[in-house]
Amino acid sequence: MAISKGQLTRQKMINLMYLVFIAMLALNISTEVLDGFVLIHDNLQESIKVAEERNRKLYSEIDESYASNPEKTQMAYTLAQNVKLKSDSVFSFIQELKAKIAKETDGSDADVNDLKKKDNIDASSEVMMSPISGQGKKLKEMLDEYRESMLKNISDGSKREIVGRTLSTEPSERAKKDRKTWLQASFDRMPSIAAITLLTELQVNTRQAEGEVLNNLVQDIDVKDLRVNQLSAFVVPQSNIVMQGMPYRANIILAAVDTTQRPRIEINGKELSLEKNGLYEIIAGSPGSYKFDGFIELLGRDGTPLRREFSQEYSVMAPMATIAPLLMDVVYAGIDNEISISVPGVLTKDVTAGVSGGGSMSPKGNGIWVAKPSSANVGGKFTISVSANVNGVNRQIVSKDLRIRALPDPTPYIEYRDANSNLKRHKRGNLARATILDTDELRASIDDGILNIPFTVLSFTTMSFDAMNNASPELSNGARFSERQKEQIRRLNRGTELYITKIKVRGPDGIDRDLNAMTIRIN
Repeated sequence: MAISKGQLTRQKMINLMYLVFIAMLALNISTEVLDGFVLIHDNLQESIKVAEERNRKLYSEIDESYASNPEKTQMAYTLAQNVKLKSDSVFSFIQELKAKIAKETDGSDADVNDLKKKDNIDASSEVMMSPISGQGKKLKEMLDEYRESMLKNISDGSKREIVGRTLSTEPSERAKKDRKTWLQASFDRMPSIAAITLLTELQVNTRQAEGEVLNNLVQDIDVKDLRVNQLSAFVVPQSNIVMQGMPYRANIILAAVDTTQRPRIEINGKELSLEKNGLYEIIAGSPGSYKFDGFIELLGRDGTPLRREFSQEYSVMAPMATIAPLLMDVVYAGIDNEISISVPGVLTKDVTAGVSGGGSMSPKGNGIWVAKPSSANVGGKFTISVSANVNGVNRQIVSKDLRIRALPDPTPYIEYRDANSNLKRHKRGNLARATILDTDELRASIDDGILNIPFTVLSFTTMSFDAMNNASPELSNGARFSERQKEQIRRLNRGTELYITKIKVRGPDGIDRDLNAMTIRIN
């Protein structure tokens, strides 16, 4: 029901003839030339009849659809009534202007379709341009408002351009050079027959714009505008991964398809191959949220493309698994215990964790949480509860009890570098005197291959025995060997044992402890 190529060509010829006759008038061609405007006017009247008949059919289709399915067609039906009201209003106002120009030209008994004084150049100026009663400004405002209203409801870009151009009130390039407005160029001292012909052309353009909007509405109402020869049932799940206790949701739809033509599909600016038959595939990259959009287009029964846009989001998750050794379900009191928490099929950001049993639980990022049990609850249970947001519903997934243990005692050691500059920890046995003297402090930590937790040495005592078996104790300067201790070490003979005793340390849990003595044989 859109403007056909033949109609458009005919309209262009009429417009061209109109311009030719205007130019001939400017050259003061004889009044016989004015009769040519009558021919153009009559052709335009025929165009109005064709357009109105086409529009009546479109209104009839919309009315039938509304009668059979009011809920589905309500919006299109209401809009169609609004389009008719606006179009008739503009058309009738233009008809009134034509009648006024005819009356101003030939008197009260004038016939707008049969002017006597066709060359009257005052009538159109008086009706349209008069400072007191001129109607030109109102016409321009009506055309501008009507044009913008219609363009909002035409989806096809080329048709929007045609309607925008035919109802434009912008002055032509020639008028701009002569510093004339659209009104001045169209009606100022224009022969009556030319002014009426121009107004008739505007009526034609109004009916054609009306038809384009109606055609757009009819295309949107029903799939009857598409050629279909097969109905298929489809199951569209909201998710293919369902967690225990959560509902499985899927939309069961009936789709009408045309096996004789494949729709054109474009995704993210790239056309999908017809061989894919509508299947969109993409390799999932790094974890995160992604979005794609595009359109699907199919030809309607009148050959006009019908396009529908779409947009979809999806999430990519890293491969994951949970491994929980039963013999190691412990957390240590007073320190940060890093715990990995994940729920298969759920994004990390949608997973939360809480705790009971004394202590705290806080997220560190990337699925790592920090559990810090209270030292007052050593020997008790530390219960972690994990929840996940699935399809907008927050649900507890699992809870797990962990045993709270106190940190084990650390091991004291002397740290030094060997001949190859490798860092070493000496805990007992033979050690060169020079190595001990080069060491500034005594250290202690838990270093059992699982935990690596340093402790602060608060104090320690070194002791050695002389030949008479007399003990010589010396006190440290905090974690550092005191000068008296170093002097004591210098006096020791090779093979003599040095005892480091009364070692007092403080752990990251804030608890002070006494460690067993360590024995070093001077090498």
